[in-house]
Formats: sequence, C-alpha cells, structure tokens
Amino acid sequence: MPITLYTAPDCLRCKIVKDFLAAQGAEYATVDFKADKDRFNAFYRAHRSDIYRNPEGVEFPLCDDGAVIRQGSGEIIARLLAGDALRPCVTRSDLLHGWISGLNVSACPAGQEENFKTLLRALAKGGLSVFLRSDGRRPGLLGEILAENLAARVTLDVLGPAARYPAIAGGELAPGDLARSLAAVRSHPDHLVRLLLVPYPGPDGAPTRITPAEAGQAAQMLLDACGERQLPVGIEAVPAPGLEPLEGQALLPYRSKARYALVRADIRKPQDH
Repeated sequence: MPITLYTAPDCLRCKIVKDFLAAQGAEYATVDFKADKDRFNAFYRAHRSDIYRNPEGVEFPLCDDGAVIRQGSGEIIARLLAGDALRPCVTRSDLLHGWISGLNVSACPAGQEENFKTLLRALAKGGLSVFLRSDGRRPGLLGEILAENLAARVTLDVLGPAARYPAIAGGELAPGDLARSLAAVRSHPDHLVRLLLVPYPGPDGAPTRITPAEAGQAAQMLLDACGERQLPVGIEAVPAPGLEPLEGQALLPYRSKARYALVRADIRKPQDH
C-alpha cells in the first residue's frame, strides 16, 4: 500500500517512524509541512476532521496509507505492525515534550503481545519516555515489558470492583491478576496507583460511573491484593460528555468509602503526576 508520511523539521516522533519504516524496508513518500507547505495545506484542508491538534498545534507525524490516516508515532507504528489489531491498546497520546502515552498493556488483544512489545521498543529506543497504563489484567505481559525497561512511568488504574470490569474494561479481571499487576507496578521506580472513575455504558446505554460504594469495594479489592492499608491511592474521575463533572466536593463520598479499606486514599488532580 502507498504510504505518505507528513512530517515536521527536527521532529523526534517523525524520526522514530522513519527509522521504523527503514528497518522494515518499506517504501514511502515524505512531505515536510514547511518545505512542502502547499502540498501539506491541501492535505490538511481535505482531512481537517481527521487531524488532531494538541495545545502546541498539529501533532506530527501523520501517515496516509491510502486507506486511513493515523497520527502520532504510537498509532502509526501500531498500524504499520498490525493494521487495526492494536487499536484497543494504542490510542492518542496526550503527553508532549519527550513523553508518549495512550498505551494500555491490559487492553492488548490476545495474539498481539509481540507486536505491542515491538511498538514499545521502537518508541523507547527512539528516545521517547513511555507512560504505560495497566488496569490489572495481563500481569504477565506487564512483567515482561517492565523487565525490558520499556516504560519510564507506569500506572495501575483500578476501574471498579471485579464484577464491573466486563462492562468498563471489556474483559474480566481474573483472580490473582490484580495482586500480580500491583506487585509489578510497585517494583517500578516511577509508579502510581489510582482508583480511576471512567464512564461506561449503563443498562440503558447511557454513560454512567461506578458508585461510591463500588469504589469502596474496589479499594477493598486492592487491600486484599496487597494487605497494606497504608497503600497510597489517588482517586480521579475521567470527564465525559453527558455526565456531570466529578471533581472536588463531588469526589468526597468516593474518598470516604475508599478509606474504609485504604486509609491513604485521596482525591488526586490529573496534573499531580
């Protein structure tokens, strides 16, 4: 398939994708948005709705393979490796200045483990600091990735009690997996454990979140996994269209229920880490 890579000068993320393509022996055309501004502007106008702008402008590189457009080094290399197979675990990065996020080890589909690790190797060895997320599933793969030192920072996001995982995460949290994941995450020098309140479809299809009581059950699950009531845990809510913002005073009931099990559970602002 014909590949066109839209790049920026002195762009580390662009270099990583170019190096990956070269290693694969893939042929591709390059359009520099400054040197070839007319061609880039025409592409941008034609695909404006598909192109993401972060707070510093258009995120480079962009890749057009004739079928879809992918943007950012993580999503592009994932596409080159496995088509759309890695889409569940590789999403848009919201970090800048040498960091890359949007990488969820727990969401890696069965059979894509080697492709996911290949992606992380390309990003880390290319010079990006990888921010890896886990929700407690896939502890074996998490351990392999951390053993290779492919993640500069790792977060364990507990999404609710185990009974809610199929609806929230799209898969079951198997017995023992949370304890193994927690141990792996805590072995990393830069780690964070969160109760992350994410929206998920309720019985009527409308977005909802877990209740404070369910947050308390999730905290108890964490306590059962490590046996430490002093485990530091941040409580954070992900905003979502159709749901009232959950921050400040609105998070106090969640903190209260979580502290029955984990006395150091506290409300956390996203910029704290």
